Amino acid sequence: MRYILGVLAIAAVAAGIGLYWVSRAAPLPATPPAPIPNSILNQLPEERKGQVLIYGAYGFTGKGISELAAEYNIIPVLAGRNESKLKPLADSLGYNYIVLPLENNHDNLVKVLKHFEIVLHIAGPYTYTAKPMLDAVVEAGTHYVDLTGENHVIQAELDRDEEFKRANIMVMPAVGYDVVPTDCLNVYVAEKISQPTQLTVVLDGNYTAAEGAQASRGTMKSGLEMLGRPLLKRKGGAMVAMDTPKLIHRNENGREQTLLQIPWADMITSYVSTGIPNIEVFQVQEGQLPAWLLRVAQSGAGRRALGWLIDNFAPEGPSLNAQENRQTRIVSTVSNQIGATASAALITPEPYLLTFHSTLIIARRVIDGQWEPGFQTVGAVYGPDLVMEIPGVSRSDL
Repeated sequence: MRYILGVLAIAAVAAGIGLYWVSRAAPLPATPPAPIPNSILNQLPEERKGQVLIYGAYGFTGKGISELAAEYNIIPVLAGRNESKLKPLADSLGYNYIVLPLENNHDNLVKVLKHFEIVLHIAGPYTYTAKPMLDAVVEAGTHYVDLTGENHVIQAELDRDEEFKRANIMVMPAVGYDVVPTDCLNVYVAEKISQPTQLTVVLDGNYTAAEGAQASRGTMKSGLEMLGRPLLKRKGGAMVAMDTPKLIHRNENGREQTLLQIPWADMITSYVSTGIPNIEVFQVQEGQLPAWLLRVAQSGAGRRALGWLIDNFAPEGPSLNAQENRQTRIVSTVSNQIGATASAALITPEPYLLTFHSTLIIARRVIDGQWEPGFQTVGAVYGPDLVMEIPGVSRSDL
């Protein structure tokens, strides 16, 4: 027994040292990387019109977008920080690539971005990656879209609206599943009644369940950033803190369901798109988050340790079976002060598959000249029917 306890004690100490090691904040580069040689810059497109850079191309979502790009008549250049992951993907697709770190690398980012009309920024968590890319696109005059669902990141982008307008570029966050289908549906129902004051969105992520459905590593790590921040909702036009998320129990077509309030990005994007002052988003709850996960995610060291575990042990993303067979259902309901209401539902394909298409549809719109300067949202610029261009999407009034 004494031997076993000794072994366990040593294992506990080793685990603690290991978690301390992996949870340390990564140091920023002390000095900027060397300037990119002209021999590499000269391989980039000479004329930026119509040129697309996919940054973060080798992650699960970036790879899916890169593989689908040609179907939208887009021949991108792929970019990221890891050449060992970037080069095989670029070679397999026949695309050029460029190795390009984000940290402390502003001048090189600007030099590269000046060769492109738009950058599809697919590398999260955007808590850390959005600002250096945004600083660079402003100076380079390059349009920008990303996939963030992190409310604080979207708010920071909104706060720079005038700066983006002066640069004559469009910055459009959240062009994937979060929030293209919800934002388009919210605009659709908002137009059905006069002066809506309340918007409620319900997400059923497993409307048609499929084996192998799961979040990608990037989504999980972005989710950790949200868990470490105050829970907010849109009330009276302002973002206000909640002590605990609201729970709603209901019977839906004979199924007992629990709806859990979540900090979906519509609280900012659909406020911009519709002007509705009160917005709540719920998801049909599938199990519960462990209490220990919430506690660990409250600390920076805890989030870094969990991020390391995700990077090293979590599956890369959903299986092909899930992408082909899973469906989600979104219901949006609006009401106003005189009691008028309107509801509609979307059925969508698997969220990552939707994201591959929605990102490229919007990129195609931008290079075709359909863009507006400043911070923009999908529903405000492209209207409620953009989502209907995505294969497998259907909409019905309720």
